[in-house]
Amino acid sequence: MYQFSSEANLIIQGLIAVIILGVFYNLWVSTKVYGGIIGRAIRLLGVGMIFVAIAVIERVLINFSILETSSNISIAQDIMNLIGLIFLGLGFSKLASGTKV
Repeated sequence: MYQFSSEANLIIQGLIAVIILGVFYNLWVSTKVYGGIIGRAIRLLGVGMIFVAIAVIERVLINFSILETSSNISIAQDIMNLIGLIFLGLGFSKLASGTKV
């Protein structure tokens, strides 16, 4: 039983990593269309939302006992939330500077 649980954790984490990389690539390619300050702002906002989404997805999977918790997972989730909030702040700051006349 434990062997299957350990392998299931690796498979689930790998699938999440592939999905996150796909979202990041799609965000990077699609924001080039906007260009300029607005494109950079949307890119920063998107990256921030990706980091926050990763932390939330991990928290949900741990709460439903799909992933095993470890001693460092909560610290990693807090760091991802902090990085996400920093990117969101930078994105909104860049967006505000683009709307100034």
